[in-house]
Amino acid sequence: MNDYYVDLSKFPPHLRRVVKSWFVWQAMYLRARGSYPGDDRRTSAEWESPERIFWGKQPPQIVSDSEVAFSGDAEISYFLVKEDVAYYIDQKERSSRGRYWMFRHFEDAEKYLLLLISDFARPGEYSDSILFRWYKEGVDPNVSLKEIDPDNYPGRVSLTFDQEDTDRGWMSDYDATIFSHAIALTYEELEHALREGIPPDWFNSGIVDDSAKNWNRE
Repeated sequence: MNDYYVDLSKFPPHLRRVVKSWFVWQAMYLRARGSYPGDDRRTSAEWESPERIFWGKQPPQIVSDSEVAFSGDAEISYFLVKEDVAYYIDQKERSSRGRYWMFRHFEDAEKYLLLLISDFARPGEYSDSILFRWYKEGVDPNVSLKEIDPDNYPGRVSLTFDQEDTDRGWMSDYDATIFSHAIALTYEELEHALREGIPPDWFNSGIVDDSAKNWNRE
C-alpha cells in the first residue's frame, strides 16, 4: 500500500473529512485505470499546478472564507458555499456556473459532496451504480418531497426527513430521489455503500494528513 501525504491544515476542521475523501476516491479513480498518483511525470503547463499533475485533477482548494472548490472531471467543478445559515453546492461547467443544491445542515451538504465525488470517480456504467439503483427504487419511505416554486423553478423540490418540522433543503426531483436514501445514513455508512461493487484493494492507498510534509509521495 502506498501512502500519500496531504496537508489538510489549510482547510477548516469540519471540511477535512470530505477533502480527504476526495483524495481517497481520486486515488481509486487512477487505480481503476492502471495508474497511481504521481505516475504522470510530465512537466506542468503554465496553467497547471504540480499537484494537478500528481493527482490527475486539481485537488480541493479554498476559494474564500466561505467557499471551497472540488474538481469533478476535466470540465466540471463543484463549489461548497456557506451563505447565512445555509450551505449551497454550485456546479461550474466550462464558464457556466449554476446553483443546484441547498442544505440547512452541513452534515447533509458533506454527504452530498461525497456522493458527487464518488459518482465521478467510480468506474463502470452509471446504470451499475448504487445511485442509479436508489433512483429506480424511488423516494425512500421516510422522506417526503414537495415542490417549492413550480412556476420559477420547475422540478425543484424540498426534502423532509421523518416528518421533521423543517425541511433539509432543496434540489431537483431526480437528485432528491437519490439523496433520500442517503440522508439517514452516517457519513461512514454512505461511503461504505458507495464503494459497493468496486474491488476493495483499489482503496488501499493511504491518505495521510501531515502538515509537515508536502503533497508528494514519500
